[in-house]
Amino acid sequence: MIESMPIRPAATVVLLRDGADGLEVWLQQRATTLAFAAGMFAFPGGQVDDDEDASTVTHDVSADASVWGDRDFDVVRGHLAAAVRETWEESGVRLAADSLVPWGRWVTPPGDTRRFDARFYLARCPAGASPEPLTGEVASGQWFVLRAAVDAFAAGALPMWPPTISTLTSLTMFDDVASALAAAPTHIEAVTE
Repeated sequence: MIESMPIRPAATVVLLRDGADGLEVWLQQRATTLAFAAGMFAFPGGQVDDDEDASTVTHDVSADASVWGDRDFDVVRGHLAAAVRETWEESGVRLAADSLVPWGRWVTPPGDTRRFDARFYLARCPAGASPEPLTGEVASGQWFVLRAAVDAFAAGALPMWPPTISTLTSLTMFDDVASALAAAPTHIEAVTE
């Protein structure tokens, strides 16, 4: 029964950089052969593995736990590790876990064939890093001026799921990466939509 589908933990990273025309975001188009969000533009990310190697998360995660409302620091470390791993696997960008800034949380609504509880993080793309699509899950990828991506979605030219476009829209008020990172929320509630 679809209503009883398990909700899988997931993590995704909004890679940002400063561009000549304003804040830029890395978006990947998911392969059209995928069972979930096929052909949609999204951020690097994916499921938190049951055996996620959180040994790379060496910083104190108590502040992150507070933002998410978690008491289990291992859950927080697992999400951070998955975010770092998925970004590396999908785009070739290596991030430090302590560079990830909590931004939002989305839960796939009941009725979908796959359900995720995804934590969204912001991260500045490291200097010299050049993301590129690296797996069969990703058909293409490119940097977009953030406001142009939102306009392209509104014009029907850039298909996105509600969590992606909502996250982009929430970032349109910022002119650069520093101001977006500095505006990170101190508490995040899950949105189911």
